[in-house]
Amino acid sequence: MLPQIQGFCKTLSFKKQILRSSISTFQRTISSSNTCKDLREFIDWSSREGINESYGRAWTREELRLKSWDDVHKLWYLSIKERNLLLTEMSWKKIPKTADEQRACGYNIGNSEVENDPHRLRYTEVLQTLDNIKRVLRERAMAEASKPRRAELLSIINAK
Repeated sequence: MLPQIQGFCKTLSFKKQILRSSISTFQRTISSSNTCKDLREFIDWSSREGINESYGRAWTREELRLKSWDDVHKLWYLSIKERNLLLTEMSWKKIPKTADEQRACGYNIGNSEVENDPHRLRYTEVLQTLDNIKRVLRERAMAEASKPRRAELLSIINAK
């Protein structure tokens, strides 16, 4: 091979490697969470420092219907992680999750300390998102033409 073509091929190969590595790095940053991989992920450090962060609303079914399978899957796991963080915080503060637990703990319904707790409010939004994700996935499974595939998807979605 001529030296100029050989050099061009090496440069082209090098540029492809850079492009691949930059794309994979970009994809990793989109789909990954914090680099911390231990129990500290399940503690709301900002609230412990007295910082009240605002939070969003639950995802609606209409919004979730527009998302790809991968996006819904990522959102499911992020919501599960958030739910577990909120349950940890509520457990430490002894805030009941539901009205039945609230009555069992001796709190009156309408107790502002319990019902206006930011973690409990976020918890209800996360549960609504999880419920909406399950409903959208059930709709997608029911739209599946193949009966065995539909049954497989529904068994996965309805698993406990």
